[in-house]
Amino acid sequence: MLAPIRADREGRWADFARSLLLYLVTRTALAVFVWLAGQHYDCHGSRCLDHHLFPENFLFSGLFQWDALQYRQVIERGYYVGADFDTTAPFFPAFPGLAWLTGKALATTPLVGGIVLNHLCSIGGAFFIARLCRCLRIGEGAESGQAVARESTLFWLASPLSFFFCVFLTESLFAFSSVLMLWSVARGRWVVALIAGVTVSATRNAGIIVVACAVLLAWERRREVKVSLLGWICLTLSPAGFVAFLTYQHVQLGDMMAWKDTQLRWNRFFTTPWRTIKDDWIALPNLNPALRNVDAMYRTQELLALSLVAPLFVVVRRMNIPWSIWLLGLAEWVLPLTTHAIPSAARYQAGNVYFALAIPALLACRPMLRGVSWMLFGMVIAWYASTYPFGVWAS
Repeated sequence: MLAPIRADREGRWADFARSLLLYLVTRTALAVFVWLAGQHYDCHGSRCLDHHLFPENFLFSGLFQWDALQYRQVIERGYYVGADFDTTAPFFPAFPGLAWLTGKALATTPLVGGIVLNHLCSIGGAFFIARLCRCLRIGEGAESGQAVARESTLFWLASPLSFFFCVFLTESLFAFSSVLMLWSVARGRWVVALIAGVTVSATRNAGIIVVACAVLLAWERRREVKVSLLGWICLTLSPAGFVAFLTYQHVQLGDMMAWKDTQLRWNRFFTTPWRTIKDDWIALPNLNPALRNVDAMYRTQELLALSLVAPLFVVVRRMNIPWSIWLLGLAEWVLPLTTHAIPSAARYQAGNVYFALAIPALLACRPMLRGVSWMLFGMVIAWYASTYPFGVWAS
């Protein structure tokens, strides 16, 4: 009886040590990359106002990209609807709220608090994705399962999309809360599942998909882990973060759907994938430098990223991945194609637990396939990485 307990305890420490070590290695490498790559870019255009936060420091500037300005506005001004992109209504409150609390706890600014929060979530997510792999026995056999748990930690911290976990954005918190909720359900830790569910549903609208898939996972594993009355109550209350956000916007802005309605001015709304591609697709990038089309490049790059992961939905069912997590991956793969805007696809995938399980499960025991796949992922996402120090809108 003591042997399995001791083995599990040793496994936990091994997973944590591996997560911490890989975090230090990958984040040091990324910091060096941001520092060096920043020497090659000048930032022009309205979106480069992000860099007014730390205009004198390449490394710090690299941590405040894309929507960082809006999240800072949520902290400093709250929720309001201005003109054009000057609005905070579409941005969910969990990340800016926890960034503010972390800053208070560390006696520093919310900006620093948000960066610290995201790095802690990166470590936590890397640890719990390995624990989730072991709990669900992901892989084709005992040896494969051990390898998948190790690979999932590496993929969580070193895949091309993981640099989104470092910046002042929601991806790291969303991903950590997602994997924590799924692990909690798989282990029957219902109160933890409730906390994670409230957090994830108050972080991004896709959190509702995570909560729904977690409920399905509880039903799938009801024979391994009985769902008590407390469990069903916690799962039922998990969307409370999303409900609270809607209620607050109704009171504050007079429109509980302001987070969605304000995006109409950006031509973003819920629609079918084929309409998104039909309306938002421009063309393939031209080989002639005189005909450079940055907008075409955005969309081509994102669709390539989506197409590369599509085969995973066909080939990994034999890896013992539950249907609930398979559906989570499929829903979040389709989600960017239903927003009438192609260029956000990679950002949606950054926090997707499914890919952190499916890709390592497929590649763990196949070194050549692993190398080829990492190379392809690196090539498709390379443009994000190369312009990372000054944002994807630098051109």
